[in-house]
Amino acid sequence: SLHINNRIMDDPMEVSNSFNNFFSTIAERTLQNNNNNATPNFFLNPPLLTDHVFQFRPVTQEEVQATINTLKPKNSSGIDEISAKLIKNCKNELVTPLTDLINKSLAQGIFPDKLKIAKVYPKYKNGPTTERNSYRPISLISTFSKIIEKIVLAQLLHHLHHHNLLNSQQHGFCKGRSTTTALIQLTEHILDKLEEGCTSTSLFLDFSKAFDCLNHEHLLLKLEGLGIRGEAAEWFKSYLTNRKQIVEITYIKKNTKHKAQSTITNTRRGVPQGSVLGPVLFLLFANDLPGWVGEAGHTTMYADDTVLTLADRTAERLKQKTSLQFQRTKHYCSSNDLVLNENKTVQMTFTTKHNNTDVTLPELQLQTTTKHLGITIDSRLSWKPHVEQLCRKLCSGIYVIRRTKQVCSPDAARVAYFALMESHLRYGIAAWGGASKGNLEKVLIKQKKAIRCLANLGYRDSCRESFINLKILTIVSLYIQEVIIHTVTTAQPRHKDQHDHNTRHATDFTLPQHHLRLFEQKPSYKGALYFNKLPEHLKREHPKHLKKRLTEWLLERPFY
Repeated sequence: SLHINNRIMDDPMEVSNSFNNFFSTIAERTLQNNNNNATPNFFLNPPLLTDHVFQFRPVTQEEVQATINTLKPKNSSGIDEISAKLIKNCKNELVTPLTDLINKSLAQGIFPDKLKIAKVYPKYKNGPTTERNSYRPISLISTFSKIIEKIVLAQLLHHLHHHNLLNSQQHGFCKGRSTTTALIQLTEHILDKLEEGCTSTSLFLDFSKAFDCLNHEHLLLKLEGLGIRGEAAEWFKSYLTNRKQIVEITYIKKNTKHKAQSTITNTRRGVPQGSVLGPVLFLLFANDLPGWVGEAGHTTMYADDTVLTLADRTAERLKQKTSLQFQRTKHYCSSNDLVLNENKTVQMTFTTKHNNTDVTLPELQLQTTTKHLGITIDSRLSWKPHVEQLCRKLCSGIYVIRRTKQVCSPDAARVAYFALMESHLRYGIAAWGGASKGNLEKVLIKQKKAIRCLANLGYRDSCRESFINLKILTIVSLYIQEVIIHTVTTAQPRHKDQHDHNTRHATDFTLPQHHLRLFEQKPSYKGALYFNKLPEHLKREHPKHLKKRLTEWLLERPFY
């Protein structure tokens, strides 16, 4: 039941319709509540970034079959009640008609209306269970829609990558980029500015309901600037418009589970939640934000997670610069129908100076720590708060490994280690692993506890041999592996780039001169340093095979 306008609503149909009305008007309410209307609300036509026009090419049955194979065999389904598991089981019968349908859709620039209806479930978040605000919408779309979208996405990304149309500061859904590369780019930029003698300040921007508020007309204009015109533009317009949704709730009556579905409602804004294309379309929508900010600031983006960083040698100039760029960002948001939530936008200042360098904007909250892309960043770049949080997660992992060891095989406990510990250890380690030796020591102690449990060792027994036998990398080895691979893949300068002599150190990376010890935290610096110490046969390994060979080498040498 729901509590709305001082009355209790418990009729299932009424509840589902109330949820549907609430969810389908999220964007309108968010935009109405936006207090950033001090800036004029006009949309600037984006520039044409390419003369290359994107065109769909016909797909083959082999491509469609390969796309079906990538689906996870889930039982959940959209409004058509056809699950991915069912489609995978019937793929041989479906592939021919499905290929014809997809090719007709792409050639005619029409996305089928039947595939535009989303089935939405209210999922409880927190707060009173009788309030609609306490729930978030979980959207299920047709599996057939996902197949078409996957095929379109592959062709779209090929066009964007081939013509280099994606901003280098955007790390979401781009080949070779990830949340880790976004974190590395942010921390390296801050460290470079500190090395130059500047104070640096970062604004961690928070957009309210960014995917829901997206303006279709604005998006189509931006797609045109990226070469998506003609039939392709018509297809994307058809895909975005006339979308509908229903809300389905489950309830118990007379000890029997029942379902109630709302009436169908139109959705006028946003990209479809749970869709394949939705996140990438938002990425393209915000692709011009770094250009809007210009060279005065540095933008790091992962989808809608955006950080604006500014730097200067004097606090006064930095505060002026930050204020100006924040106003420009608000102007961009206002003219693009994006809602910037100032209450949740965080400012963090990084400095090596001991005097007071207050550059905080009056409308923002200054924090000394904030969570960004799953990593806790602190204003000293000590990574101590992140390591403390990580150690708490590792303790939970150790408990599960112990319990698993009691009831399952040693192999199952080892699988639990990789799922519950190494996944956390490895995540973002290239960014935070260069912290003080004491920080890594704390993590290593937790890791050793897990290894002793897996190897049936006493609490004072040495773990070195067990790391080798279990084929598990120490935290130090994980860090060495990640920073070396980062340095090699980002093609940092080498000695051979500076002279033609084929010397023994020609393959070594050049270590930049610096005066700050903090600078040595840079993943590219640490990666170059460790790479230069590798045996010659590893240094000359082809980048494609380096990760495998390096891992084998590190597994034989458990570094502490």
